[in-house]
Amino acid sequence: MMRASLLCMGIIVALLLNSCDDGGQKTTQGTPVAATDWTYRLSESPSGIQVWTAPAARRVRSGDRAPVEARSGLFASAARREREIVQLIVDPGAGGVALAPLSDTALASVELFSGGFTDGHLQTLTPLPWNQAASGGSGAPVVLWLVLTVAEDAPAGERTLQVELTVGGQVLTVPLRLYVFDFELPPEIHYESLLYLSVADLIGPGETEETVKSRLFDLRMTPASVAWPSGLTYRITWDSEANPQRCSAFYDEPDENPAYAVGALAPKYMLGEGWNGIGFPNSMFFQFVDNSTPRPDSFCGESRGDHFGSAAYNEQWSAFLTGLEGYLDATGLLTRGYWYVQNEPQDQADYDLAAHLCRMARAAAPGLRIAVSEEPKPEIAEHADGACMYDLWIAHIRALEPVYAAEALRQGASLWIYTLDHDPDPYFNPTRADADGMHMRIIPWVSWTSRATGWAYYDFGRFFDGPRATYMAHLFREASEDFEYLRLAAGGSGPTVDVDTPADVTARSVAASPTSWTRDPDAFMTVRHELGRYIEGTRAEPPVLSAPGSRPRGVYCVNFQDPAGSPAQAVELSGVTCEKVGWPAFDVEAGLGWYGEFVGNPGITLTGYDDVAGVSEALRSYVYDDYGRENLFEFSLENGRYRVTVGAGRPARAYPNDPHRVMVEGTQLIEDEPTTDAQRTFERSIEIVLSDGSLSIVIGGQSALTGEFAYTFLSYLLIEPLP
Repeated sequence: MMRASLLCMGIIVALLLNSCDDGGQKTTQGTPVAATDWTYRLSESPSGIQVWTAPAARRVRSGDRAPVEARSGLFASAARREREIVQLIVDPGAGGVALAPLSDTALASVELFSGGFTDGHLQTLTPLPWNQAASGGSGAPVVLWLVLTVAEDAPAGERTLQVELTVGGQVLTVPLRLYVFDFELPPEIHYESLLYLSVADLIGPGETEETVKSRLFDLRMTPASVAWPSGLTYRITWDSEANPQRCSAFYDEPDENPAYAVGALAPKYMLGEGWNGIGFPNSMFFQFVDNSTPRPDSFCGESRGDHFGSAAYNEQWSAFLTGLEGYLDATGLLTRGYWYVQNEPQDQADYDLAAHLCRMARAAAPGLRIAVSEEPKPEIAEHADGACMYDLWIAHIRALEPVYAAEALRQGASLWIYTLDHDPDPYFNPTRADADGMHMRIIPWVSWTSRATGWAYYDFGRFFDGPRATYMAHLFREASEDFEYLRLAAGGSGPTVDVDTPADVTARSVAASPTSWTRDPDAFMTVRHELGRYIEGTRAEPPVLSAPGSRPRGVYCVNFQDPAGSPAQAVELSGVTCEKVGWPAFDVEAGLGWYGEFVGNPGITLTGYDDVAGVSEALRSYVYDDYGRENLFEFSLENGRYRVTVGAGRPARAYPNDPHRVMVEGTQLIEDEPTTDAQRTFERSIEIVLSDGSLSIVIGGQSALTGEFAYTFLSYLLIEPLP
């Protein structure tokens, strides 16, 4: 929320649940729900054997052991048609663990999986026959997953099932309370995705590509090549030796076996004809040649020349686009896919090319959707040679600039996000070897608050073990189902720019921004359960995640400095002594600390002190990231209403080319503002309502003004309770 948020400047008053939001329509504020424990030891555990449970998003590690807290039984809640995971863990030493068959009229099916560990983290999930014992390996716990699919006609309300385990030679009966919400998830997939994977590699013994497509659909995943083993690319449908009217008419392989012909496969998997009656929500028709080459060197006998294309080449290319649009329109496929034009344009020359190809597509095939993997930016959409807005922008989450993205959405564009393997804290990154399940599960929630409706990833095959989905792949399905909850809470539609719905109230409390999101699976499961209650009507207001902070309400001050350096005497503000804080990694016991790419690297996360006159002692010291990366500071605090004041900038010199960025609880307080000789420091205040027990401050990152990572110098944080 960038330039438009400057209307809220001065002393910014932006309540977390009803903030200055670029003129958006407002709705109810929601009511807090206290986070409850979903990770606990089962009181049914026999002597000497520890059986426990945890949310699936809490990724079990080989060294994890049962918590001390004990409760009776298991609990799960789900809508009709939904799949829900119940995770059972047995500490080492119990030997094999087996489960008796579980069935109930409210369940369409129950699947049982045994977990395996890779590098100490739960990774593989292997189907396990009922009554067959599973073991956890040397020194590792046994992890079992019950995947429940709730029937379409399941009666609403709570029922109790009995789970029978044989562990350590003893038979345990553990009650499972299943709460069925009084609504159903739609059969369609609404959280879109572009997942590069090999369908051929996922075909198991005795399976076909249709088996794999059905498995992917059940996991709510969309492969890049929906129509594989054929496709709508020009190499098959236009400029092909098999085409009897090559380069003059569209060819959908009518003489091919239907199992290999795009004329049969495209409507089958895009519209569901002769398959599941639904189809995947989107499909890539064809894409760029490689990252630096959008179109092939030659096409229909014409040489391209430079990437802008010769007149003869562009005439042939335009004829293909016109033919493709006509075919798609006639077969009802036009709205189901897109031409993926260009990948990560790097500079103005690339932006010029992206705008040129956009204009060409609009002229030749105005109804054909076009996509580019780039954050929405005026260098393309408002090009001097002619404005042209892409239909789909696929933005790297670290580069997304929300104000211009909102402008693109107002013009009818769609937004997806993508992640890369090197994305650091405080961003989510499900590809990290040590990543908890929340790194995958949070993606649609961050998408919602960012007004994105999909996610792309270039190597999704790594989330499979042969034909079997691994841990993160199952978590993707759970996350996609969360998106359906948000849609239902919003009245049946996705996130809309300038419109605030009850779903936004809940989503912001879970994922205020791409860098400020809940990492606690227990707290997350609490708010998701209450969101289900809101959708079914047994809760009046949308839930807002609330977690207790470790510090009582009061006045607090943090002076960001080298704790062993200057100022030697602790600074005092508003009658309290400031705590000296440098760059400590977040610590639960301390109740404060940083998340960031280089936190812990003293050569990059730096401190400073400028002994200059004319500024307060609190502004003279500061911390900064020498690479300009975004960093998240968390301060555990009792919930309530507060005034938060931030001091920033460097008093010794101005940084006109390094705009400062400071965000408090998801709202921009200092937004892409350079410092000048006339104003080298900032002191800004904002009023917030804290509900999650932790005050979040994000500093630094890539500047929308310069396109580069920029310094942000953070001096102090003052927190004052309000009535």
